[in-house]
Amino acid sequence: MFKNVISYRVPFVFIAGVFIIYQLVIREGILPALIFAILPVIGIGCAGIFHGQLAFYAFFVINYFIMGISRYFPMKTGMIMLGLTLGLLLLVFLKNIFHPYDWKRSRNFLTVIWLIWFVYCLLEIFNPTSVIQAWNIAINGYAFFPLLSAILIPILFTRYKDLKWLLILWAFLCLLAAAKGYWQRNHGFDSAELYWLLVEGGARTHFIYSGVRYFSFFSDAANYGTSMGLSMTIFGIIGFYVRPIWLKFLFWGPAVASFYGLMISGTRSAVIIPIVGLVTYLILCRNIKYMLFGICILTASLLFLTQTNIGNDNSLIRRMRTTFDKDDASMQVRVINKKKMIPLLQDKPFGIGLGLSGGRATRFNVDTPLAKLPPDSSHTATWIETGIVGLLLYFTLLLLILAKASYIAVFVVKDKKLKGILIAFIAGISGVLVAAYANDVTTYPNGILMSILYAFLFTIPYYDKEQTTDVTTT
Repeated sequence: MFKNVISYRVPFVFIAGVFIIYQLVIREGILPALIFAILPVIGIGCAGIFHGQLAFYAFFVINYFIMGISRYFPMKTGMIMLGLTLGLLLLVFLKNIFHPYDWKRSRNFLTVIWLIWFVYCLLEIFNPTSVIQAWNIAINGYAFFPLLSAILIPILFTRYKDLKWLLILWAFLCLLAAAKGYWQRNHGFDSAELYWLLVEGGARTHFIYSGVRYFSFFSDAANYGTSMGLSMTIFGIIGFYVRPIWLKFLFWGPAVASFYGLMISGTRSAVIIPIVGLVTYLILCRNIKYMLFGICILTASLLFLTQTNIGNDNSLIRRMRTTFDKDDASMQVRVINKKKMIPLLQDKPFGIGLGLSGGRATRFNVDTPLAKLPPDSSHTATWIETGIVGLLLYFTLLLLILAKASYIAVFVVKDKKLKGILIAFIAGISGVLVAAYANDVTTYPNGILMSILYAFLFTIPYYDKEQTTDVTTT
């Protein structure tokens, strides 16, 4: 049947291609027509040598470094990442011609959930206050890449070893991020970083009364702290479940390094990530020994931060304590801003349009009070841009994802190692979603990283079947 469909389409594609080449020759000349003519050959050639996991690993690394690179070489990071995303998708489709993927794996719960959200974001084009250029930039992080991850990851990462190598790669990236933060703290900032701080205004939020906030090669300290909190939570938990012993320390090392990165970032909202992650883990693990150990760590940490003044001479510890201070000036400003937004959003149940919050609207000559108010967090930005309808839909979908994934972790997955990894992902995601109340977690690399983790929540059960089959065979 597939061959019949191809045989019918080939003549139409060929005729269309000849027509386009003819038009290019007439209007643009021989060279553009020649370039267009050889594009299919180049695409098919690339697809022939295309390796899904390696290409995704490369994409993963670019996503991790792109904000740091853009500090030295100004670029439109959003458009570049969108182009890479579309390129990855195109290569997968071309590769499918030679070696068909098992697309049935993509028909999962998460794909349906993200498809619903994608349709809602798609309809935001018709929002009366929407700007198509802003929508084009924002849609990738909002809905396109989450949906794409749900579709591609199950077919590209077909075995547990594929996930393991991705985790190892991420662990090394975390070590590099922590090392760069250490270098900034002990050896100072380079010229590009100083320009961003002193000329472009970064110093306003990074040179503060409690000390300097370090940001490694991330866009800012908040983004850095969020990423470090996420990796600390996930690798700290995974280390208890993987074997052999060298792999445990390979994950625990980056977890400790990430804790250091979290501390020097001075990002208070990120402190909540490991706390919420640990609570989530204690609920899902159902292991008495681990539960008692975790409760002791959590209780001791909270008592240390909230009931003592030990270590207050250290600026890092002192700033962490302000996370639990309800009267903190920064927190009060956020509360005041949210109160200002409520009456402005009452007649905008679908928001003001994707990509128009937090001053970004000025790029598109949009002048509204809502666009001028800083959202200060991902959830508030979603509220402003998609309205109360979009925010409630988004929260509902997220709760469904976490509930379904938690059920799978507790009752479906049997392999102890995979169960631990799945719970670690749920714990990290839960912590970031709580931190998103006070911080923007959608900036590169964290937005794409979260989408990847969501996809693995519903890919890991396939690995469990693989492990069960291997044990049965043995």
